[in-house]
Amino acid sequence: MLELITGRAGTGKTARIMNEIRQAALRGDGNRVLIVPEQYSHEAERELCGTVGDAASLYAEVMSFTSLAQRVDETLGNDGKVLLDPGGRLLCMALALESVSSRLEIYASARRAPELQAALLKALDELKAANITPELLLKTAESCDGALAAKLSDMALLMGAYDIAAGARRIDPADRLTRLLSRLPHSSFGKTGHIYIDGFIDFTAQEAELISALMTRGADMTVCLTCDDLYEGSEVFELSRRTARFLLRAAKKHSIASRVTVLDSDSASAAGFLAERLFTYTDEKYSGDSPVSLFSAETVTDECELAAALAITLVRDGGCRWRDIAVAVRGFEDYRPSLEAAFAYYGVPLFTAKKSDLPSKPLPALIASAYEIINGGWEPDDVFAYLRTGLAGLTAEECDILENYCLTWRVKAGMWLSKKSWRLHPDGYGVDADAGSKARLRQINALRRTAAEPLIRLLERSAAAESASAHAAALADFFEGLNLSEKLAERAETLEADGRLQAAAEYAQLWDIVVSALEQLAAILGDARMDTAMFSRLFLLTLSQYDVGVIPVSLDMVTAGDMDRMRRRHIRHLIVLGASDERLPGEMGENGVFSQDERRALSQLGLALDAGEAEIWREFSLIYNCLSLPSETLTLVTPAYSADGSPARPAFVMNRASKLFGVPIRPADPKAARTQARSPALELALLSRALPEYPPAAAAAEYFRVREPERLQAVLQAVSLSRGSLSSESVKALYGDRLRLSPSRADKFSSCRFAYFLQYGLGAKPRKPAEFSSPEFGSFIHDVLEGVAAEALARGGFGMISGEALDALTDRHISRYISEALDDFADKSPRFVYLFNRLSGSVRRIVADMAEDLRDSAFQPLDFELDFSRLGDLASSPLPEGGSLTVTGIADRIDGWVKDGRLYLRVIDYKTGKRSFSLSDVWHGMNLQMLLYLFMLQKIGEKRYGFETVPAGELYVPARDFILSENTDMTDERIAERRAANLRRSGLLLDDPDVIRAMEPGDAPRRIPVKWKDGIPSGEALASAEGLGRLSRHIGETLAALAREIGRGNIAANPYYKNSQDNACLYCEYAAACRFADGEGGDRLRYLKKLEPTEVWALLEGDCPNG
Repeated sequence: MLELITGRAGTGKTARIMNEIRQAALRGDGNRVLIVPEQYSHEAERELCGTVGDAASLYAEVMSFTSLAQRVDETLGNDGKVLLDPGGRLLCMALALESVSSRLEIYASARRAPELQAALLKALDELKAANITPELLLKTAESCDGALAAKLSDMALLMGAYDIAAGARRIDPADRLTRLLSRLPHSSFGKTGHIYIDGFIDFTAQEAELISALMTRGADMTVCLTCDDLYEGSEVFELSRRTARFLLRAAKKHSIASRVTVLDSDSASAAGFLAERLFTYTDEKYSGDSPVSLFSAETVTDECELAAALAITLVRDGGCRWRDIAVAVRGFEDYRPSLEAAFAYYGVPLFTAKKSDLPSKPLPALIASAYEIINGGWEPDDVFAYLRTGLAGLTAEECDILENYCLTWRVKAGMWLSKKSWRLHPDGYGVDADAGSKARLRQINALRRTAAEPLIRLLERSAAAESASAHAAALADFFEGLNLSEKLAERAETLEADGRLQAAAEYAQLWDIVVSALEQLAAILGDARMDTAMFSRLFLLTLSQYDVGVIPVSLDMVTAGDMDRMRRRHIRHLIVLGASDERLPGEMGENGVFSQDERRALSQLGLALDAGEAEIWREFSLIYNCLSLPSETLTLVTPAYSADGSPARPAFVMNRASKLFGVPIRPADPKAARTQARSPALELALLSRALPEYPPAAAAAEYFRVREPERLQAVLQAVSLSRGSLSSESVKALYGDRLRLSPSRADKFSSCRFAYFLQYGLGAKPRKPAEFSSPEFGSFIHDVLEGVAAEALARGGFGMISGEALDALTDRHISRYISEALDDFADKSPRFVYLFNRLSGSVRRIVADMAEDLRDSAFQPLDFELDFSRLGDLASSPLPEGGSLTVTGIADRIDGWVKDGRLYLRVIDYKTGKRSFSLSDVWHGMNLQMLLYLFMLQKIGEKRYGFETVPAGELYVPARDFILSENTDMTDERIAERRAANLRRSGLLLDDPDVIRAMEPGDAPRRIPVKWKDGIPSGEALASAEGLGRLSRHIGETLAALAREIGRGNIAANPYYKNSQDNACLYCEYAAACRFADGEGGDRLRYLKKLEPTEVWALLEGDCPNG
């Protein structure tokens, strides 16, 4: 007997068969089987137990078609055959492609494309489910032409080759129902009892054939289908209508009695009213209070926060539990991250019915990164993705140490694979090696060996491997070398001890899955030839076919998922997100092997593949079933914008529900939604100051002022806190009892107090590659200039050295630098060597300029690279408020000229950048370097040089080559003239004719920034002795003021600002840590006015307060 129970959604079809089973159980009549779609089996089991009681298992059981096949196999035996898992199936497809690739027309390239192999496997599943054989494909191909004929021929070849690859000892899951059909006559299943089938819209050809066979076994059969009429009615039921007619024809064919029971819909309920009229054109309105709510939200985040707020309201005011609420989205994965984040933020328990993504787990991630490394160029991202899995033998701190070095020196494959130890300084160019840096380098080399050796072994073994089994052995050896099984077991134990049972269960599964996949790959592919790239892609794609099961942490949770996961749930309240016309119904995309046009053509030729109308009907049926589920309320939310940013249109179901229930689509207020949960409400309360007229913010603020004033006050203080200041103990801990202030430190503090604190207090360093840029080029030039000048003086001065000898001397010191600082270009790219050699040409010209200058000048070098930190107490002075200030730093060159028993001192600074001297900067406490050295030497000069010293000035000497541009060709004379102009110094000099002529004789100086007029030197770079004295006092007062502020713990973010192109924040290396916001929490820009030299001298003479 076949009974069809039909009716619209919500008419009680499932309840009817559950009650029949219950009545049979009460009579002691068992052998009842309920067959449902596999994803609903658990829900059906719960409902059966709830209806029948604890003894349900004695009289009835729930099955899917898959579990039915498994039951028959268990009864009759498997003959030693093994069921292929998802990874094994993909490997069989790879082997099939390998065997027939030379005969394929369209898919020959799939042999080297694992992703395409997965698509072909999906197509094979669809063909098998439709009972389409290779022979039928070849026959159909004869009626086609072009690409479609070639596709059908290729798929026929692949289906046959795939079955051969699977072999006689393996069972393909796609063949289980076909196998079940062939074994059914030998089984007792279905000979007695009653078979119920529920939850299906339609059946695949395999399922339909199996149902037809079950009809003839002797057991009664009842099939529930959601439809309005067997021959006419709404198109949404067309698939179920066709299924019903097929079942009646099958019963008639086998002479089996049949009847159709039609259940009337309950139009009085909201769900019934909506279900009956959703796909009609009636204007009838619902008469009661509307249980339907419609919203429009601006963003996906707003949609998800609204859903969380609604869930809280329903539980608090509606008397339901979390498990009575469901959230449905068509295309759920697009919403998953935002939905999980929103529900966590609102404190709503959410279960998203997912399986954990295996490739993102540590072990698969380690394998993927390892192959990216050996197949690629040992790129830093790949190397440290591998190391940071925690399974490669390094701690997180050790990874940081190694990564910093690799980032500094742009470490590539050559350095990783080299057998030589790394010898470059951990801090980059221009830094002298000491005991500490050498110890760090030894540690880095040890970490490098730990990281690289297993990878190098994998690289070597993989390079020698030619077959899949050889590659599998190489990977297994890699696992053993890293001791992965023990590491994963230890981590699982640790997680379990910490109470993180779900994570521990995941780790326990990982090793078994990976090893099983590797063993299966070696067994199935065996001697199939492939290179490392092919093997790695195939193995990783194989791993992607597996899931790690996730167990819900509670039974009382809101359930969220795609619409097709909601059809069997008993739901009181349903919230549907993403209700726009681009999702409801979903687009019929061109996915898979066959296009929509090809599917329609094949359907007309008799191959029953879903196409066109059938897919649309299935989509509408899915929407209908889902929206019919809630017994109390339905909420639909449409986004205001589509994924591409264009305005979105509400789905037809939104507009239809609006008309049927007489409710408008209201704009959601995401801020008002935040009043429903504590954490969002507290955030909303903080907005009450900025939005005093916004009622939800005011209400939230009032709530916390009355109920939790301490919490509100603590949060308000936290968000309005300034950066504050350091305690005296912290100042001493960070800076020491004796404050050391170099010119660069003074510049940094004057530039921004917070940047000074980060750099010199916390010792924070930006992570950046070692580049031979301005600072490093400066160190290179300084090194060569110092070496050349010292050797020239030892030979009697530059006047005693010819141009050729000077070039040779320069080249020798350049070679020395390359050997000592650059390790003779070890591990340097050809591009680096080329660019460095270009720089060497610039250095020769700069040395020649220095030599010419010193040949002409009476001032001669006294010190090179004078380190003030080595002068001890000579560079120290007491502070007015106690303690002392020690000046540190290195002066590039100190020149001197003796006249009348007095030593005139000049400080030289080589500048590879574009900085020039600015008296305005000095007034504001910046760029004090040269003058600070000059005035310090004035104090200690007699002890150091044996003469009374007089400050003669300071000069910035350009130490860079210039690119000259002109519209027309230039003569050699013009080039020399332009180059000389670019080499003109800037600075501040003593306004004394004798001193000026001693620096550069003649009436037309080319180097120093002075002009002669009527026998008197002139220019803004000149300062009287009295002016230099005032400037010295101003700098001393400025340093004392800076020292006081440092001592008081000032760490305010007060960056200087001159203009958009000259301010402390423009190129600040600490911007990411600072997060400066002018006007917030005490952060303030410090605007500096550019002063002309005359203004500065006037301020100094007027004894105005300094900067």
